[in-house]
Amino acid sequence: MDTINELRKKIDKIDQEIINLILERSELAHKIGIYKKQNQLSIYNPEREKQIYENIQNHYKNFYKTKPDFHPYPLQALYSIYKELMSGMIQIEGGPIVGYLGPIGSFSHMAVQKKFGKSITAIPYNSIREIFRDTEIGEKIHYGIVPVENTIGGSINTTLDEIINSTLYITGEIFIKVSLNLLAKEYIDLSQIKKIYTINIAKEQCMNWLTQNLNFNQIEIVEVPSTAAASELVAKKGDGVAIGSEFAAEIYNLTIIARNIQDTANNITRFWILSNQELTQNIPNSKTSIIVGLHDRPGSLYSILETFYKAKVNLSKIESRRTKRIYGEYNFFIDFNGNKNERKIQKILKKIEERSSFLKILGSYPKGEI
Repeated sequence: MDTINELRKKIDKIDQEIINLILERSELAHKIGIYKKQNQLSIYNPEREKQIYENIQNHYKNFYKTKPDFHPYPLQALYSIYKELMSGMIQIEGGPIVGYLGPIGSFSHMAVQKKFGKSITAIPYNSIREIFRDTEIGEKIHYGIVPVENTIGGSINTTLDEIINSTLYITGEIFIKVSLNLLAKEYIDLSQIKKIYTINIAKEQCMNWLTQNLNFNQIEIVEVPSTAAASELVAKKGDGVAIGSEFAAEIYNLTIIARNIQDTANNITRFWILSNQELTQNIPNSKTSIIVGLHDRPGSLYSILETFYKAKVNLSKIESRRTKRIYGEYNFFIDFNGNKNERKIQKILKKIEERSSFLKILGSYPKGEI
């Protein structure tokens, strides 16, 4: 058996080979970026990304079939490595730039990094409306990431209102699990806490834990616009604690003094990825989002839902939203499995167009993983 030094020499040699191959790969990515710019193609391609991850999975399985005695490396760790690898490659190709609801360290910022990695250029915005506006203009940012719904708080009405009149398309979705923690500049005993910086909704989602573990009635609550803003203030001032994410603790170099203090474990926020360019490929395992306006007559909603039932297409969401034009008039936001390029889905959309007063296809895009 090899000595530890011999094994390390072999690792060093493999590392050198890996680095050389990554740098060769980056040069190819640069050439692809030039081609895309010359032919006015989108830098980010979700279909290609999906294909790469499928290739990784296939290579992984085939490798261990031929080497059954090897101890398996975690597949998820391999995905994480490739996410950052591709993030760097996208930058080499020339972009894109992504806008998100700030500040730095927000859950929207976390969504950006989950999807595009840490090398992507990302710009924080103060409002969802600004993200829509600048994504539509397409000069400052190429993609916008906006929250659309949360398992506890429900739909983000501003996002739904903006998308109705927007020219943007949905090109992807991201799910972020909301885990809230108690953060401090340095470790402090729970009994010594005198001040908490927090957005009100985060405080409400942690009330059971706060009242059971702290002298809550003796604590000053300082309300701020977001969990990220709370974390930033604690990092700057050094007094009190913040209710925030592990991601924010990492960014602002804070100590986590209590983890997962939220009252509900299943707290998930869904985000849309918005772009001026529609995805035209028939990507497998897609989701399609539409907005439907109904005629004011009996059976209007049934006539729309019937088309999905008869085609055996599953709905993942249906929600009504007032049109703000006439009292009692609603639009329906519908998400369903399938791609608008599939023949079956095209037939459904044609029937819906015939039976509705208004139909807007927001996009077909790869399903996000929860």
